[in-house]
Amino acid sequence: MKKTDAKGQMRMKLKLRFLIAAVFVLAIFIPVVQAQAYLTFEGGNGAPLTITLQQTVTYTINNSNCSAGGPVFIFDGAGDPLQGLFLPVTGTITFFINGGTAQPITAAASGVTANNISPNDIFIFGAQTGAPNGSMIVLNAGTVMTTSSATGPTPANGSYPTFITEGNGVQCSENGIATAVTAASVSISGRVLTNSRRGLSNALVYLTDREGNARAAKTNSFGYYRFEDIQAGQTVTMTVVSKRFQFAPKVLNLNEEVTHLNFLAQQ
Repeated sequence: MKKTDAKGQMRMKLKLRFLIAAVFVLAIFIPVVQAQAYLTFEGGNGAPLTITLQQTVTYTINNSNCSAGGPVFIFDGAGDPLQGLFLPVTGTITFFINGGTAQPITAAASGVTANNISPNDIFIFGAQTGAPNGSMIVLNAGTVMTTSSATGPTPANGSYPTFITEGNGVQCSENGIATAVTAASVSISGRVLTNSRRGLSNALVYLTDREGNARAAKTNSFGYYRFEDIQAGQTVTMTVVSKRFQFAPKVLNLNEEVTHLNFLAQQ
């Protein structure tokens, strides 16, 4: 009996260890989700507005209001850069209804009062195809830009609650669930040149983000510099400081690796 009990206890311990290991592995591979979606903005104030959705968002339609129209994707409290205008957009944000064909986002608006939409909500939409109760709609991360100027102020980057309405602004989904923001990083490299196009050594190249945080890199003996591990999806300003030469700054929207970003000294 004692040997049998000992073997049974050993089997139970092994099963328990296996279950703990399985839970640990699942915890690694299951994506983190959150109830708000992170948006970044560029433009406005008289320039075209760029909206970047940093996360994929999943919505569940929970009533029949969206059967005849929508989906319209609302970002609650994000701001009013379009001030009542409905502007066409171009870009890479798409959505899927029940795993169907990808559909593009074609317009954006803000400053509108309509049922569950308030003037301080930004919303984007494509074809008003409708989605029946129980549908799952996925809004893919990406960027869209208005094809004309946005007169209102640039919204603040941040996380905002998001839901779906039908075409008349009546809410028809639960709050969207966004996957975790991936900490994608990129690099910037290039060369600093004199006005005779020779590499300038020991010049300081500064990278400054929108919040004013700055990083510096010094050029080598051939004028080359490089920045690593810069968070993608942001706008940065690049400047060069030299005792002998003046250089025009450059503004970059960082969505991918940047190479050969060269600075030529002004005459």
